[in-house]
Amino acid sequence: MTPPFGPYRSADPGGPPPFPQPNYLLVSLKADCLNKPFVQRCHDLATVIEEFPAKELHGIFSWLVESIFGSLDGIILGWNLRFLQGRTNPTEYNVALDFLDPGGPMMKLVYKLQAEEYRYDFPVSYLPGPVKASIQERILPECSLYHNKVQFPPSGGLNLNLALNPFEYYMFYFAISLITPRSTATPYHVSMSNSAYFVLVDRYLKALLPTEGSVLPPPSSDRGGAVASPASRSPAMTFTSYGMHPASLLKRHVSHQTSVNADPASQEIWRSETLLQVFVEMWLHHYSLDMYQKMQSPHIKLEVLHYRLSSHHSPAQRGYQTLHTYQESFKPTEEHVLAVRLLVKHLHAFSNSLKPEPISPSTHSHTASPLEEFKRIVIPRFVQQKLYIFLQHCFGHWPLDASFRAVLEMWLSYLQPWRYAPEKPLPSVDNQPRSVPEKW
Repeated sequence: MTPPFGPYRSADPGGPPPFPQPNYLLVSLKADCLNKPFVQRCHDLATVIEEFPAKELHGIFSWLVESIFGSLDGIILGWNLRFLQGRTNPTEYNVALDFLDPGGPMMKLVYKLQAEEYRYDFPVSYLPGPVKASIQERILPECSLYHNKVQFPPSGGLNLNLALNPFEYYMFYFAISLITPRSTATPYHVSMSNSAYFVLVDRYLKALLPTEGSVLPPPSSDRGGAVASPASRSPAMTFTSYGMHPASLLKRHVSHQTSVNADPASQEIWRSETLLQVFVEMWLHHYSLDMYQKMQSPHIKLEVLHYRLSSHHSPAQRGYQTLHTYQESFKPTEEHVLAVRLLVKHLHAFSNSLKPEPISPSTHSHTASPLEEFKRIVIPRFVQQKLYIFLQHCFGHWPLDASFRAVLEMWLSYLQPWRYAPEKPLPSVDNQPRSVPEKW
């Protein structure tokens, strides 16, 4: 019987080696994009993700991610989530949100591939300018998101890639699609904060950085177990700053658990950290390289100085001088600022949901979960410094018109974390004097 997505071919054992066979599943799905309506395509994709093994789905993953979020160069539009509105296109809007929901078919595909430890190449050339220039000069950024992932082409040159696991690859595309210029003009009637993209940002934050309960578990898969955190990989090429970076606080915490299985949340906390790091790196990392280097640790500053001295009178010096004077001409859009404000508001709520410390410090050290530790350090360690530079950039370059309100509200949201504290019951006595909590 002919398989549903085309015939399979087997090579003659006694004949010459076969030519690479086309991916019939991919060919069929591409044809569906031309012949079937959007709702039907999403239904078929959900069926394929549920029924096909990871080996077959691996061949369609990169294409599917690009077809949803658009190409990195902006030529392929994708599903245009930034302008997809429930008021104007309710059917497509709801179908897209259901498909991309944290518990939907697309995330089920991500975790299905994650269990098999597949890797996907993401071009370094599409990273924010300072990070791209730094990696091209073999100076690894301090963020653990890039560690042990840079792949160099065998022929040399600057065509570098990051080897990402499926969850990282999906989130990289999702986050960078917000700031990728598109060839289509923005419709005037679109409310950017009500788009499908903003709804998904909010859902991913609430699922992986929850203010109540634990992190949303992955959708059920054939394997039935929890998705393990990514294994460390040996670097493909030595970098100036390899080997001296502080490990992820959360991964250190998990590694010190007496029994990882006793705390299922510890197996999944890496998704929370990865999501936040991707958002911060893609959305808040557009500034001069000089400022970027000032934000690095003292160790990296010494390594950069050593690199400069060792490159004296060499061809690499000229490349590094270009790196040193690099300045990215980046102008955030109002949509970009609104997304950052949404992130800031949720992180305040996330941090404010930290459980009160017990009276005995010894009790706290044994009972604090990885998620609670993350709440404690998330803003000062991951966000504060880069958000300050982003705000400084916006204040210095934003036009003084009505759109400046978005920048002002983002700044005020950051300055007023108490606005996002969990609501508490009002005191029973009406005339009781009101006071400001000591933490503020």
